[in-house]
Amino acid sequence: MEYRITSATEAPDRAAMDDLLLEYKGVILKKFAAAGGPDLYTPQDLYASFWPNLHKVLPPIGRLILVHDENDRLVGCGTLQQARPDAGELKRLYVRPEANGHGLGRAIVAARMDAARAMGWRTLLVNAIIGNQDMLRIYESLGFRRIERFPECSDPIEVAEFFVYMQYDFF
Repeated sequence: MEYRITSATEAPDRAAMDDLLLEYKGVILKKFAAAGGPDLYTPQDLYASFWPNLHKVLPPIGRLILVHDENDRLVGCGTLQQARPDAGELKRLYVRPEANGHGLGRAIVAARMDAARAMGWRTLLVNAIIGNQDMLRIYESLGFRRIERFPECSDPIEVAEFFVYMQYDFF
């Protein structure tokens, strides 16, 4: 199977993106519950926040990385948004199970790192659910280091104990 990784410059196909985000949020909420996190959200609550904030993940101030398979099915995504003037926050890294094992998660992270570097940002910030070993391995293998919760984190502070926080410095 061949995959195409692109950086969106405009709103993606809404139905395809909603389908992917709903699947992603279902997976994330299960991982959050497995880590002991409280039952705060439904998948619909979480993916509904994507569209009103789409401008934050599109150029010139952010990036939305999309992965399509050879049949043009959306199989992965990752976002990059500005956290502060010199830093970006990585969110929504997801690859559908049928596309796993092709290095797409790592490629999405690398694409967002390249975009952040091109935008002149000095730092990348990310959080991952405790126990999400696949995601933690990707970030650690690329040189991210564990840190305390960063103040710009877009997730509520009330759930901080269920996350690992990481940082990557370009310079």
